[in-house]
Amino acid sequence: MVKRIALAQLSSCWGCDQSLVDLHLRLLDVLPQLEIVYWPAVVDYKLADLESMPKDSIHFGFVEGSCRTKEDEHLLKVMREKSKVLVAWGSCSAYGGVQGLGNQWDLEDLLERKFLLADTITDSRIPTENLPGFTEQIVPNPSIVPFEVILPGCPPTPDNTAEALTALITGKPYDLPNKTVCDQCPKERKEKNIKQFHRAHEGHIDPNLCLLDQGYLCLGFATIGLCGAQCPTVNTPCKGCFGPPPGIADHGAKIISALGAIADMTPEQLEKSFPDPLGSFYFTDYAASYLSKIRQKQRSEKKK
Repeated sequence: MVKRIALAQLSSCWGCDQSLVDLHLRLLDVLPQLEIVYWPAVVDYKLADLESMPKDSIHFGFVEGSCRTKEDEHLLKVMREKSKVLVAWGSCSAYGGVQGLGNQWDLEDLLERKFLLADTITDSRIPTENLPGFTEQIVPNPSIVPFEVILPGCPPTPDNTAEALTALITGKPYDLPNKTVCDQCPKERKEKNIKQFHRAHEGHIDPNLCLLDQGYLCLGFATIGLCGAQCPTVNTPCKGCFGPPPGIADHGAKIISALGAIADMTPEQLEKSFPDPLGSFYFTDYAASYLSKIRQKQRSEKKK
């Protein structure tokens, strides 16, 4: 039986769609079993087309991106209503994404920086016409509507998406692995006793040794193993873009806790090493963190 599939884009870079297209000829393995009924990234579908579909008429709904606007929230809720199985496709959808880092500031501050203070601004004004209303902050999409499948990644690899699609088509469960990027990395690891952290462009990386052992912030130890350790394998530290393995409630808290155990450095030295700790430890999932929730609570109390 051919399955009806819809792919929706919220606020994002649309890299998840590109990752799917990057399957190239392997798309032929799955496309004959799918009927694409909504995919604005590729075909000129309109929101009204999706809204007019019967409830639960879509077998698989893939949602990428996060809710930065009220229009995003509406589209997400329509996808939930029309889909039997809803997939949080990519780290933006699963955790809030890179744009979730904006939760550090009030919406008014973000708008002022974007439209009034940015160096490239030539017409300083905050537009008010033909724009959807902005959400006060970004939260993970699973906090807004329930999802049956979580597929993180920034973006998920083509293989990740193909595996999830194949499982859905065949009726098999799709479960995230309980392993980390370190489990997939071929580099030699030793007991860690880090005395100094380096930027990725500093020093000389030994291609055979663990990057973290050498003092490069590689977050593979706290990041779910879905990517095949693509970055560390080519001597680029893992940024943690796939988020934490199952069972870890706060990605950055796990990272900070581990660094405190393996870094033979003073708090002052650590602080100097990471001038942007939230960007360093919560690259794609700050919106899902305890810190973001605390900030949200503070905003709510301030408005009372």
